[in-house]
Amino acid sequence: MKARYISLKPLVDWRRKRRPLDFSDLFSECRPVVLEIGFGNGEYLGRRAAVERSKNFVGLEREWQSVWRALRYIARNELSNVRIIKADARWAIFRLFGEHTFSEIYSLFPCPWPKERHKRHRLFSKKFLQRLNNILEPGGRLWIVTDDGDYAKWVIEQSQSTGFKVDQSAVPAGTYGTKYENKWAKAGLKFFCLLTFCKEYECPNFDVKEYTLQTHRIVHFNPDEFRPIPVRGQIVVDFKDCLFDPQQQRCLVRAVVVEDEFVQDFWIEIRKHEANWHIRPASGCSWIPTLGLQKALDAIRDSCLRNIPTNRS
Repeated sequence: MKARYISLKPLVDWRRKRRPLDFSDLFSECRPVVLEIGFGNGEYLGRRAAVERSKNFVGLEREWQSVWRALRYIARNELSNVRIIKADARWAIFRLFGEHTFSEIYSLFPCPWPKERHKRHRLFSKKFLQRLNNILEPGGRLWIVTDDGDYAKWVIEQSQSTGFKVDQSAVPAGTYGTKYENKWAKAGLKFFCLLTFCKEYECPNFDVKEYTLQTHRIVHFNPDEFRPIPVRGQIVVDFKDCLFDPQQQRCLVRAVVVEDEFVQDFWIEIRKHEANWHIRPASGCSWIPTLGLQKALDAIRDSCLRNIPTNRS
């Protein structure tokens, strides 16, 4: 199959890097660093990086299709001052970046989630804005462009006590040249709402220490009676597929974890090793150590312990 990108060099393998990320190590030259949250196809990110060579740019996006399009643009235009991070912003903003990392942060046309029941999915909540305040340099700037007036009003409401002074203005269609901007312009919109946040004071820092996972060992495991029990509450854990290989004495359970609107989908391994069965995240999976992942491991252990035989010889 033909690769849809030219080079993976700008893509940051953050799982193998010490966190928070050190951008002086990721870029060849030390310059002010600008972050775009949700760069879509990377058109605006790439054009800015090509013009503003005195700055380093970081693009944050969770969709692989958007990532490979941005990588292709970066390679074709020989941009050495751009790095791409494939991760969910809800997690990455709190875990990947240190205080005072960025001189500027922006987001073009974030999803407004207009339905009432979907508002919990919105970015730029008060907590999110407070964290953006932390990772901005003193005097740094955050700006958001949206086509949705209700969403703009909601973001302004969320900005209270986040350390920002907020200004609202209008920008004409065609200013940024992105896919969604062109879509709304063709639909008849002539202007979009620009929210500019200037950092006035520092918000209290968040505890962003890595969560240390505790794996488990059990003596007995019965695959025929094993039924993993889901977790409900503020953190939700659902178990999907369950596969058992009797020759390898290995069981794989697919888990989906939702916490603070951050979703992980990964496999948990239950494997016989000497006298015990080990419960841990399966190797080769993409997972992040969080409290939700720990709850998934604990739920698997508890489900296994329910089926311990009562008569032991």
